[in-house]
Parts: sequence; C-alpha cells; structure tokens
Amino acid sequence: MIRGPLQSSFIGYFLDQDYNGRGYTTEAVKLLVSYAFNHLQLHRIEAGAMPHNKASIRVLEKAGFHKEGKAKKNVKINGRWEDHQVLAIINPEDA
Repeated sequence: MIRGPLQSSFIGYFLDQDYNGRGYTTEAVKLLVSYAFNHLQLHRIEAGAMPHNKASIRVLEKAGFHKEGKAKKNVKINGRWEDHQVLAIINPEDA
C-alpha cells in the first residue's frame, strides 16, 4: 500500500487449483476492493496477470478492474522474467 499523494495498492492472489472455477477468488477480490475503498479510503488498486492467464484476468474484470496495458518482463517466475497484463480499478467516489 502506498499512502501520500498516490493512495494506491497492489494486489496479488493464488488459489489451489482444486478450488478453481467456484467463484472464491472473484468474491475475495470484490471484498478486498470494497474494504480498500470504503475503509482504507484508497484511490486506486492495481493488479497484474500473465497475458495467457485468461481466468485470472477474468476474475479482475468481474471485480471491476480495467486493462491498462502490458508491463514487459516485470515479474520473475520460475527463473524467467515474464510480461504481465496490468489492470486497475479506481475508487468511484474519487472519479
């Protein structure tokens, strides 16, 4: 979380594959967004997902996030720098 002029946060998540497709992650992200905006008074939340990870991107979109662009080689996964689709949501009270 970044306070000061940004009032922003980054989120990430992981769910065991045995529980995928049940809506748990989408619900958790929605709850986090609500808490961040309503209680922490954040302005913006950002997340990244590998471009081929359509399920993760869909979770974020269902929670209200919008695509902003691609961050090139920004996360090291299994020894390789991977691109990520950047998504964000802005607090509607600050729009």
